[in-house]
Amino acid sequence: MYYILDPTIQLKRWKDSRPCYCYEGGVRLYFLSEADYALLKSCDGRTEQQAGSSLFAFEAMKLIRRCQKGAFSLKDDQIREYPNYYFRSIDWTITEKCNYNCLHCFHAADNDRKREEFSRDEAFTLLKEAEECGIEGIRITGGEPMQYPYLREVLEEIKNRGLVLKNFITNGACLDETFLLFLRSLHPKLQIMLSHDGIGAHDWLRQHTGSEKSVIQAVQLCKTLGFNVKINMNVNRRNREVIYDSVKMLFGLGVDEIRIIRTTEAPRWQLNKADDTLSAEEYYDFSADFAEWYIKDGILEPVVIWQSLALHGKRKLFAVLPVKSCAEHYREDKLLCSAWIHKVSVQANGEIMPCAPMAGYHTLHGISMGNVKQDGLKKVLSEGPFIDYVRHTVRDKKRENPKCAGCPYYKNCQGGCPALSILTGGSLLASDEFKCIFFRKGYYDRFCGILKGWDIQAAIPPSVQTDRNMIRNRPEE
Repeated sequence: MYYILDPTIQLKRWKDSRPCYCYEGGVRLYFLSEADYALLKSCDGRTEQQAGSSLFAFEAMKLIRRCQKGAFSLKDDQIREYPNYYFRSIDWTITEKCNYNCLHCFHAADNDRKREEFSRDEAFTLLKEAEECGIEGIRITGGEPMQYPYLREVLEEIKNRGLVLKNFITNGACLDETFLLFLRSLHPKLQIMLSHDGIGAHDWLRQHTGSEKSVIQAVQLCKTLGFNVKINMNVNRRNREVIYDSVKMLFGLGVDEIRIIRTTEAPRWQLNKADDTLSAEEYYDFSADFAEWYIKDGILEPVVIWQSLALHGKRKLFAVLPVKSCAEHYREDKLLCSAWIHKVSVQANGEIMPCAPMAGYHTLHGISMGNVKQDGLKKVLSEGPFIDYVRHTVRDKKRENPKCAGCPYYKNCQGGCPALSILTGGSLLASDEFKCIFFRKGYYDRFCGILKGWDIQAAIPPSVQTDRNMIRNRPEE
């Protein structure tokens, strides 16, 4: 018997045979094993197939259909095999230009450094290569992307390349209805991401009088025009007392979700306000207090506290984010950071790195993992220092770090956050001291006690890319 892939179905495979995916109309449907991928790929209308359960299942799923030999042929783009490793999206700092002087941001306007950005040709080349590498989505940030001279052309090219603009990250000061309507016409499902760092504290952190008023107006305008809006909110010693009221106010304006981030020891923050940084204990205590308040006030919208808790009041779900796995799901061949296959960070000078929070540290220390302007995206996603770096596994850290190897919680934290390992230990394979404190000081039990009666699950809210193997029982003692 002979089968042909349904013409709406597309198969994609990346270097090292993992992952393989099945798509329909550009939407990812299924993860495929190598065997299933090979079977579906052979459904080309010319290769004779032996009856079997997999074929019948794929036929029932309408991925394939029976045909006469040679009656149909696959379309040219139905099988896409890429020479590079798989990365889902690009977190793109399109320009370093900014109109604010944020105390914690490496791209602040008063930094004494060259204001890098992508030329129009460089931007279009990157998008072309992104399509050729199987990248699905783009996340535009800065600096302030509204300061970028070719922004409208780039947004149109993203659409023309069949890429998805997932997030547009802006301080909101330059947003207006005309631009937002243009943006919505191209990318109707886009999420707008804005920052609000607390009532009465936002202007201080952003070093710009009127910035708090501007972001509130931007939220109102975005919601009026029907955008999904996410707020990023720093927390530190100067603003932690106003966070609760600020969250309630923002949800009252219609904000869809909030992510609270500890203002971390990035170089510029260390230079300006290091004494205002929350310690690990202060941060986890804040998380516990926030969870109690969140439940008491009956907040329904999702909140993620970075590297700590994810809360979804409407669904009564929570995730304890430092717990990546329980013992029965522990795998030493997993990457140190599961987010590294979800997105890569491309800086305005073309430097590529695993995640945006590493940008300031890498720049300060002259660390380069590859440059898309010089080497091309395909090359840096196929071989070289960047790939060597992000392919580090849980086993690698356990092998090189005696403290982690001997820790009873290692199967739960699986090495923690590499960015925090670098900040606290100076190395990717150093211990993430924040996770050490979390496990050894009993914060797991404290969080679960506060959220007693809720279901503990992974990946909440839906926009948060967390590990599907972050399972539902307590860490082993």
